Amino acid sequence: MLVPCEVAVKTILPNIRAIIAKELSEKHHLKQTDIAKILRISQSAVSMYVRRYRGISLNLENDKEVYEKIVWLSEKIFEGSLNQMETISKVCEICRLVRSKGLLCKLHRQFIKPYDIGECSYCLGRI
Repeated sequence: MLVPCEVAVKTILPNIRAIIAKELSEKHHLKQTDIAKILRISQSAVSMYVRRYRGISLNLENDKEVYEKIVWLSEKIFEGSLNQMETISKVCEICRLVRSKGLLCKLHRQFIKPYDIGECSYCLGRI
């Protein structure tokens, strides 16, 4: 069985990267190779994120609070004002926010279909 963090790695993190890549590309006019260096991913991954071929299993842009936090993070990444640990902390904070809002629940259930998790409320903090 996949735990929520494993599903988050497959769904939330790619979506966060996609929004950041899009912001860096469209708002700051960075080249895909530069974005790849900043995010420490391949240029082809950036291309897939920007063209919305990857990172689309969840649409975090639909949640204003989550989207604003990701846009804020992309600004800080562009400015270079966060160190690596601060960036990691902010990504984890966004992931926890997504989970606490129940935005991951439907996907989590799809990933673990053979199992009956019933009224799982782990991500919502009601264990």
